[in-house]
Amino acid sequence: MNTHRTPDHSRASFARTNERTIAQRVALLRELAPGVRSIAEVCGGDCSAQAAAYRQELGIERFVAVDVDPAIAAANAQRGLHTVCADALDPVAMRVLVGCDVVFFGPPLSEDCDGHRLLAFEEVRPGFAAFATMLLGELRYDGLLVCIGPRTTGMGDVQKLHAVVQAVRAEVGLALVHHSFSSVTGRGERTEPRRKYVELWFSAKLGDRWVVRESVD
Repeated sequence: MNTHRTPDHSRASFARTNERTIAQRVALLRELAPGVRSIAEVCGGDCSAQAAAYRQELGIERFVAVDVDPAIAAANAQRGLHTVCADALDPVAMRVLVGCDVVFFGPPLSEDCDGHRLLAFEEVRPGFAAFATMLLGELRYDGLLVCIGPRTTGMGDVQKLHAVVQAVRAEVGLALVHHSFSSVTGRGERTEPRRKYVELWFSAKLGDRWVVRESVD
């Protein structure tokens, strides 16, 4: 799999997030980061729904969108979002994240970003360990890092990433393992509750608590 491959725009894209999963995320931010004022979405695709929810529900003052695909970055910029078109593993470009209270790292979780073959945690590119090492180690980021893994993410994957993070910054702990479920598809169709993804919330301020939670709309 090409590390820097961009989506095939001739095919329908696969959406991890919808209004229900975004609402879950907003609720968690209210609880765990009540004073949040700035949020970044890295590899987030179309971030307009998230940005609107963060502004309306949380009153954030700054939002940064990052994507390697020029077409996606341009579309986000046209929507009025502060957008950086760059490789998520480029430390120079990613310095823009250092001033953000929260960084959501959501690399493509399926081949061609269309959901046809779900990737295993270690197959996802850019990799979670590489990004965490760069952001927390090289850039010394002190905010809340949320890594969005595929729904197949297991505790073995979680333990491996936790070990990487602890080796880079011993004071940064895993506060929450959040399983996000939704009964609505990305196209707004009703379905049985399905796990959409697994979020790993890392922070130096929230403790190494390993709280496991499920959210169902």
